[in-house]
Amino acid sequence: MATIARTLIRRLAGLVVATAAMFLGFAIVGSVGAANADTVAGSTVFGTTVECGGESLVFTSTSDADSGSFAKIWVWDFYTEQWVTDGYWVEADYYASYNISDLTFDPGYYMVYVQYAQWNGYDFDFSGEYIDTYEQYYTYSDHQAESFCYMGNDLTEY
Repeated sequence: MATIARTLIRRLAGLVVATAAMFLGFAIVGSVGAANADTVAGSTVFGTTVECGGESLVFTSTSDADSGSFAKIWVWDFYTEQWVTDGYWVEADYYASYNISDLTFDPGYYMVYVQYAQWNGYDFDFSGEYIDTYEQYYTYSDHQAESFCYMGNDLTEY
């Protein structure tokens, strides 16, 4: 009887722990905003957030380095079926701020890739990442994390 009671207690404890972990996981996931996996170039860790909507694509690329970190934005245009870039390498160090891409957008969905470069003292180490989570703006005050990037919408609230 004691063996059955111990087995039952272990199973119930396992069920309680698994349920608590599941609820904790849902709570954490539900509170997270736009985020992407970090990418490494050389020994430097990079990350980028992208804001979509309206006429301007806004992105912030940062790294764990104090200097020598750069990022370039690339956008896949499904209409022209081409990768396009504004050609600018922007600072992406620890203190980097937001950037507005110098691209024009017809209304539609776009995919974003960010190329990273880190100066190692002799030349650059390169890497990059496809962005899979975007801060999508529907109006200037209505936005949320989404798995898509839609550009060219009117952000005016009526």
